[in-house]
Amino acid sequence: METANLLWMTGGLAFFTGLVMGMVINHLLGGSRTGSSQLRKQLDKAEAELNEYREKVADHFSTTAHLVNRMTESYRDVHEHMAASANELCTDELTRQRLNDALLGSNSLLSGKSDEKSSQGMVEAPKDYALKSDPEEAGTLADNFGLDNTKKAVNNA
Repeated sequence: METANLLWMTGGLAFFTGLVMGMVINHLLGGSRTGSSQLRKQLDKAEAELNEYREKVADHFSTTAHLVNRMTESYRDVHEHMAASANELCTDELTRQRLNDALLGSNSLLSGKSDEKSSQGMVEAPKDYALKSDPEEAGTLADNFGLDNTKKAVNNA
């Protein structure tokens, strides 16, 4: 009988030892679960902040576009008022014509269109090549451009 009691005590001791070790392992592994839940909370918070930032940026650009459109409309209103006032208040025909030309030029720049009157006074952009005086003359990209033919004859002799 004593061996049976010894066997039961050894079995019970092994069971409790296993139970305690299981609880310790569960506690150690359960700690990483709380760490991952903290990381999940931080990730959710960062995503919420990013979404809030995106909404603020979208609102900013929407408001900016609206304000720029209002400013453009106000500028057009001022421009039309100046043109009407110039026609009404200027008594000198030459001054009135110069003001109208200036207003037409700035209006074409504002609208992105150009008419013949405003483009006539424009300065032509410089060309990136030299014009030839004679069509038979060698161009600036020719191999012999700028070389004197007499020097070649002296070098060959």
